[in-house]
Amino acid sequence: MSEMVPGRLPERITGNVRRWRAWWLTDDAEPSRVTVRVVGFVRSVVTSGLLSAVVPVVFVFACAAIQLVQRTGPIADHLAAGLVVSVLLTVPLLVRRRYPVTVFAVIAVVALVQWSFDLRLVADMSLLIALYTVASVYPARMAWAAAAVVEVGSLLAVLRWQPADGRVDSLVLLTGPTVAAVCAGMAVRSRRVAIATAAEDAQRRERERHQQEMIGAARNRERIAREMHDVVAHGLSVMVTLTEGALAKQDSDPAVARAAMARIADTGRSSLAEMRDLVGILRGDDDPPHRPQPGIGELDSLVRESRATGVDVEVVTDGVVTALGDAVSLSVYRIVQEALTNVRKHSEASRVRVELSYRSDEIVVEVLDDGGGSDRARGSGHGLAGIAERAALHGGQAHAGPVDGGWRVWARVPTGGPVR
Repeated sequence: MSEMVPGRLPERITGNVRRWRAWWLTDDAEPSRVTVRVVGFVRSVVTSGLLSAVVPVVFVFACAAIQLVQRTGPIADHLAAGLVVSVLLTVPLLVRRRYPVTVFAVIAVVALVQWSFDLRLVADMSLLIALYTVASVYPARMAWAAAAVVEVGSLLAVLRWQPADGRVDSLVLLTGPTVAAVCAGMAVRSRRVAIATAAEDAQRRERERHQQEMIGAARNRERIAREMHDVVAHGLSVMVTLTEGALAKQDSDPAVARAAMARIADTGRSSLAEMRDLVGILRGDDDPPHRPQPGIGELDSLVRESRATGVDVEVVTDGVVTALGDAVSLSVYRIVQEALTNVRKHSEASRVRVELSYRSDEIVVEVLDDGGGSDRARGSGHGLAGIAERAALHGGQAHAGPVDGGWRVWARVPTGGPVR
């Protein structure tokens, strides 16, 4: 045990003081386990709302107890009644947050009974707390109705307990706290509503953002499916047609069969390169594609491929040829590509006419073949849907159907830019 020195504290006490001071002033010192538990308990009490629910009750009851202990005024002759009424005015405040209107009504009735028995108690301040709770939960109409009840009680108290010459001043003094309680409650409610509204708006924006992401993902899937279909379907249709021709000529004309096989290899390599570039673009790779996306300038290669499969393709241009944007040029190329692919896949046409009509603000594409169309529904899968989507991407339109013993694909593509 440390020796007590006059004028000095024991070493054990001063050491604890130093440790507490170090923990309070710095973040490096580690608090003891007891300190952590005490701080956690205090934090849990404060955040749970228990403290804010009990403190007003304790305050009102303490004021009422002081009045009863001092036994001042008329309460001295009715001490038991004053104690009972004070308890009835105070205890309901414990559940005021769960039942605001009920608690206010109970306290108002008890206050009226108190007035009828001529008991002047400081516990009447519980009416202001109950009024504040009503104003903080319900709309302004309910708050001002409760305030009117309190004001009527104030008027009755002034008429009974105040002399005639001081009633106006007393009524003004009682009205001030009533208005203050209502305004404070309404301010708290407005803040709570604003926070709830902001949280709801944030949730709504989050839902909208999620929906936009889903819509964007769906559009990307459609775009990927459209591009993949055009590239794969065109290349495979050409390769299948050339393969069938090579098989038919391999015995009678080996040279033609070898030429067809060489063209098949070239078409396969070209399709693979285009597929590789397309996948790189869709994945957002940093490296540029090996070659630019095809456009109207590459229509000649489409024509040569179709002619190699035995279909006579004629390209007609109408109007003044103008430079088109990359997106429009790619869309026109894909529309013609899909139309020629459908000719090879779904008909036995021998002649195809491709007409490009350049206008001031749009380009019209028409692909007409002589393969018959009354008894066939070509391109019923993704092909015609892809043509319509590409035209709609720029604000245009497209349709396809039989006409005059053949099949016609028509599309109008505005050149002003894509429509968002």
